Amino acid sequence: MNNKLYTVLTTTLNRCFDLGLLARTSVPNFVIEVPKNDDHGHLATNLPLVLAKSQKKPPLGIASVIVDNLVDEEDLLASKEIAAPGFINFRIRAEQWHRVLGDILELREDYGRSKLGNCQRVVVEFVSANPTGPLHIGHGRGAALGDTLCRVLSFCGYDLVREFYINDAGNQIRLLGESIFSRVKQIEDPEYPFPENGYHGEYITDLAGKIARDEKIDSMTDEEAIDTCSKIGKELILEEIKEDLSRFRVPFDVWYSETELFRSGLLEDTLNGIKDRGHIYEREGASWIRTSDFGDDKDRVIRKKDGEFTYFASDIAYHLEKRNRGFEKAINIWGADHHGYVPRIKAAVSAHGFPGNWLSVVLIQLAKLWKNGHEVKMSKRTGSYVTLQELMDEVGVDAARFVFLTKSHDSTLDFDVDLVKKADSDNPVYYVQYAHARICSIFRKAEEEGLAFPRRAEELLGLLVLEEEISLIRTMSEFPTLVEDIAKTLEPHRLTYYLGVLAASFHRYFNLGTKVAEHRIVTKNRPLSQARLLLAEAVRTVIANGLGLLGVNAPDKM
Repeated sequence: MNNKLYTVLTTTLNRCFDLGLLARTSVPNFVIEVPKNDDHGHLATNLPLVLAKSQKKPPLGIASVIVDNLVDEEDLLASKEIAAPGFINFRIRAEQWHRVLGDILELREDYGRSKLGNCQRVVVEFVSANPTGPLHIGHGRGAALGDTLCRVLSFCGYDLVREFYINDAGNQIRLLGESIFSRVKQIEDPEYPFPENGYHGEYITDLAGKIARDEKIDSMTDEEAIDTCSKIGKELILEEIKEDLSRFRVPFDVWYSETELFRSGLLEDTLNGIKDRGHIYEREGASWIRTSDFGDDKDRVIRKKDGEFTYFASDIAYHLEKRNRGFEKAINIWGADHHGYVPRIKAAVSAHGFPGNWLSVVLIQLAKLWKNGHEVKMSKRTGSYVTLQELMDEVGVDAARFVFLTKSHDSTLDFDVDLVKKADSDNPVYYVQYAHARICSIFRKAEEEGLAFPRRAEELLGLLVLEEEISLIRTMSEFPTLVEDIAKTLEPHRLTYYLGVLAASFHRYFNLGTKVAEHRIVTKNRPLSQARLLLAEAVRTVIANGLGLLGVNAPDKM
C-alpha cells in the first residue's frame, strides 16, 4: 500500500510541476508512515515539509496544492486531510485493504518476497570466530544477525553466499597448542608451567586428554608436540563450532581458511598488484600501504621489518579474493571492537580500485547475560565466558535467536534468561509464537464445528469492516516494504519489533470476542466466520514468514 500511495504522490507532484503550481525540482526523499494516532488516518506523508525549502513556500500551502490536484487513478483514497505543520493524512478505501488481504492469501509463503536484489552476487562473512575455544553468546548474537540478514537478502532476490573466515594462522593457534601441550604434561607433572597468556577452561583439559590418548606425544620433541596439539586442537574446536552453528540453524556455504590464503601465494600477488598501482612504499625496512589517501587516518604497515606479513595484509588479500570470485558486494559482520579497523580496510580495497560501496561492515555491540537479577559472566567450561551451547541448553534455539535480534546491532543487548523462560506476554518470542499457535487452535475449533475453510475469498472479504480488522490488514501490508528496507539498511531487529506489533494487534482482535459474542472469529454467522478465518489465515502466514526469516519456529501448539 505504501508503494501505491507513493505512486499517487509522485504522479501528483509531476502534475503540479507541469501545471506550474509548484516549481519543478527533483522528487525529494519523503516518508510514508503509519500515524501513531489512528484518528489521523491509515497513512501519512511529510512530503510538503521536505518540499518547503525548494519551493520557498509554507508547508501547509504546498499540502493544499497537492491535495487539490491528487491523481488517484486506482481510486485508492477514501479521504485526505492536511495537518500541521505540513503533513497529509490519508484513509484508504476498505476495498483496497481487502485486495491486500487477497494478495497475502494468494502468495502465502511468497508474500514479501521480491526481486530487489536482481540476482546481484553478495558474500556475507560473519561469526568467523578464532578456532581457539567454544562460541560464546557474542558469537551467537553475530550468528543470529548474520543468518537473518542472509535469509532476508535471499528472500529479496540476491544471489547470496554465506562465508566463515577461519583465523587458523598466527600466534593464537600457536598459543592454543602450547596451552593444550601444557595440560598434557600436567597429567604426569602437575607443576609443569602453563603459558602466561594461555587459554584456560575445562575444554583445554578435555582436548589435552583426548590428544594424549590418541597421539604419541611422549615420543615427540616439544616443538613437534606443540604443533600436533595446535593442529588437532584447532580441528576439534572447529568441528564443535560447526556443530553449534548447525544446532543454531546457521549454515555456511564456504569455510575459508586463512592458512590456505598464505599457502596459495595470493598474498604476494595481491601486494604486488597494489604496489603496481603505486600505493605501497618502503620506510624503515617495512612495507607500508598509502591508506591515508583513501580516508584512513594514517598509512599502515603490511610487511614488518622481519619480513612477516601483518594481519592487515592477509585481510586485504582476503577481501580482494572475494572480489576476484565475482562478488558485486561484500558484507562483513564484526564485533564492535573492530570499529577502528573499518576505515583502514575500506581504504585498502579502495586503493585497489573497488567502488566505495562494495564493502559494508555491520558492527555488533556486546551481549550481556542476566539471570536471577545478576549478570552472568563466568562459564564452568571456559572459565571466562558463557558459551552459545550453554545458552541454547538453557533457553532453546528459538528464544536465543529471537532475543538476539530484539535490539539494534549497535546497542548493547541485555539477555534476560528468566524473562525468556516465561510463558506470558512479557516474553517477546512466546508472545509472537503464541499468536501463530492461537490461530492454529482457532482452525482446529472451526473444523470441529464443521466450518470449512472457504475456497473462494473474493465475495467474503467485503464482510471485514471492523476497524480492528482493517488495522490488522494495514499492519500486514507493511511486511513487503519492511523486508526490503531491512535488506537495504541491514537492520534485522526491525523484524522482531514488527512481529511483536502484528501479534499484539491480533491478540487484541481475538480478545474482542471475549467481550462481545458477535466479534468472535467463529460465530453462528457462517459467511462472516469464514471471512474472519481468511483474515486469521493471512495473519498466520505473515507471522510464519517473518519467523522463518528469523530462523525461528512457528508452532502449531503451545
